[in-house]
Amino acid sequence: MSIGIIVNSACVLIGGLLGSFFGRLLPVKMRESLYGLFGYCSIIIGIILLQNIKSMPAVTLALILGTIIGEALRIEDQINFASLRLKTLIERITNTAAADNDAYISRFVGLLMLFCTGSTGILGAIGEGVNGDSTVLLTKSVMDIFAAFAFAAHMGPMIACIAIPQFLFFSILAGFIMPLTDPLMIGVSSPGNSYSSSSSLTSISTRSS
Repeated sequence: MSIGIIVNSACVLIGGLLGSFFGRLLPVKMRESLYGLFGYCSIIIGIILLQNIKSMPAVTLALILGTIIGEALRIEDQINFASLRLKTLIERITNTAAADNDAYISRFVGLLMLFCTGSTGILGAIGEGVNGDSTVLLTKSVMDIFAAFAFAAHMGPMIACIAIPQFLFFSILAGFIMPLTDPLMIGVSSPGNSYSSSSSLTSISTRSS
């Protein structure tokens, strides 16, 4: 059982729900300070990760191919469409509405990508899949519950819904893909070891204000 994945998704869900109901109690200035903190953490994590990559050309090629495939399949458009449908459903349930659908969906999709495909999340899922190490995801969970609270204060219960695709993506990565590989194949050192000295950091950045 992937404890780290379950705990991380639960923290996003809980933080999102609490932020939706009590986020207005969080001063705007403090909220903006948290956004900046999450951005700094993301930058630091990225720097740490660069030191663990053993094959940069392979990583670069993977990013290029991933971008080409994603654009060809119009994955972003499909995510936008699904997000809009989800937003409409939540607005009907809560009897609320956002003023600008396009801007709201753009921010939501950006946060969805950051929660689900951030470096800490992916490396954490790899750690669970390869050696059962939950350290990275448990560390990420501490930051995510506060990040979800802060973002939900501005964007509402949609943030809590990110827990679902996050859980599915990390579970697929750890449970089905990574057991077929080993650390040498993926070109990075053990995530648990590489993060032991940075357990207070996580990769949540900001695209909303």
